Amino acid sequence: MKVANIRQMQSIDRISIDEYGILGTVLMENAGRAVAEHAAALGAESYAVLCGKGNNGGDGSVAARHLFNMGKKVTLMLIGKPDELSNDAKNNFQTAQKIGISTVIGLNKKILKESDIIIDALLGIGAKGAPAGEIKKAISAINDSKKTVIAVDVPSGINADSGAVEGECVHADLTVTFGLLKIGLVCYPAAQYAGKVKVCDISFAPQAVLRQNIEVFTVDCAVIPKRERLSHKGTFGKVLAICGSAEYTGAAYLSATAALKSGCGLVTLGVPQSISGIMAQKLTEVITMPLGDINGKLSAGCIPLIVDAIKECSSIICGCGLGQSDDITEAVMHIISESKKPIVLDADGINAIAGHKDILKKKNCDIIITPHIGEMSRLTGRKTEYIMNNFMPVAKDFAREYNVITVLKGANTVIALPDGKIYINTKGNSGMATAGSGDVLAGIIGSFVAQGLPPWQAAVSGVYIHSSAGDMAAKKLGEHGMIAGDILDNIPYVIREEVNRYAGKSVQDLV
Repeated sequence: MKVANIRQMQSIDRISIDEYGILGTVLMENAGRAVAEHAAALGAESYAVLCGKGNNGGDGSVAARHLFNMGKKVTLMLIGKPDELSNDAKNNFQTAQKIGISTVIGLNKKILKESDIIIDALLGIGAKGAPAGEIKKAISAINDSKKTVIAVDVPSGINADSGAVEGECVHADLTVTFGLLKIGLVCYPAAQYAGKVKVCDISFAPQAVLRQNIEVFTVDCAVIPKRERLSHKGTFGKVLAICGSAEYTGAAYLSATAALKSGCGLVTLGVPQSISGIMAQKLTEVITMPLGDINGKLSAGCIPLIVDAIKECSSIICGCGLGQSDDITEAVMHIISESKKPIVLDADGINAIAGHKDILKKKNCDIIITPHIGEMSRLTGRKTEYIMNNFMPVAKDFAREYNVITVLKGANTVIALPDGKIYINTKGNSGMATAGSGDVLAGIIGSFVAQGLPPWQAAVSGVYIHSSAGDMAAKKLGEHGMIAGDILDNIPYVIREEVNRYAGKSVQDLV
């Protein structure tokens, strides 16, 4: 599904009106009706609709009218002065008054407490910065009411372009948005204020949408590598995993096993010699390659063996549980500069180049990096708070500057491609915030690359499978007690579901 920014939505609105003759009053009528229908579906009897002075407030007035016509008890509360309303908003506010809807100028907390549902139509997508004055007070009152809240287009107080929340913000249970998803509805922290999001068609001109050349999408499915009956283990690719240390044997286990469970034919695991026996016992289906070892971590002396192993593999997973040392930095930088096979760079592989990220500009292969926020902070020098509030721009800028596929992991993981395209994953759950979850993801992506998917598609599909496996695990176990192994166990079932879902269909891409 396409995801639009503010400029694109405003352009869609303007083109639909100016070039295709779709009246603004028609768009407002359709928007308000959509809100009213979703509000009425909740089965409540009394509604307080809080309106600002812009077109978002006009949508609220229309919603109030439709709810009133359904026989609901409605109070329309204008936070502002009537003479400050935009033309269409003023017309609809006056119509609401004329047909007998109770209207109030200014905030009335008593009415909020007496209403079953509150509809937030205070600020639209164009609002930026922290709300102030009477709007700020109204938002606080909405949140303090503890009532069910429906947001019109976006919750008041979010930045619809970045997902930032800079001050008071409406906590909505449901957001009814128009035409397309907005970036702020799928990027955190703003996404947590939106509740459940419903996208409603209000008759924007389809050509107006197409002309925006939108390059941001939600991840809605996975492309699964094909399997022919006439095949052998080499057919499905060979993964070389340079992972693990004496302290982090589990990371090596999880990434290697995830690669196998995702369908690759063979995994070779390069680990420090001191733990190779342990890994060989734990991973009976994986080839174990002992490497040079200093105190349970890789030594730079392992580089020649790794170089030879790279020649035989289809993809490389590098970094899961390696730990940190100068020798590891030297080894990782050598792999990046010399490999002609695609690399999935995760965890300590990313930490190893944090002070040497220009090595990425000297690569001779496709690289997928999979940092969490802390690793991205070390890699970019940006504070974690900044990254949290600018999740998509940070990933996008890094992908473009360093020509790497950037999988920035979080509540809604962002996959940024060097060409500017962005994929936002909206699946997954809090149970996946557990040690080892990222190692599983690296294994899935590396496996899909080895099986022949283009690296960008392997990244997008890998994130989808990973989060879907997490959701399947949560459905069985609940989110509190999940561990990374539960995600691992559900990978084959999720892949089977995706294969069956598209049986007999052609899935060319994820757009």
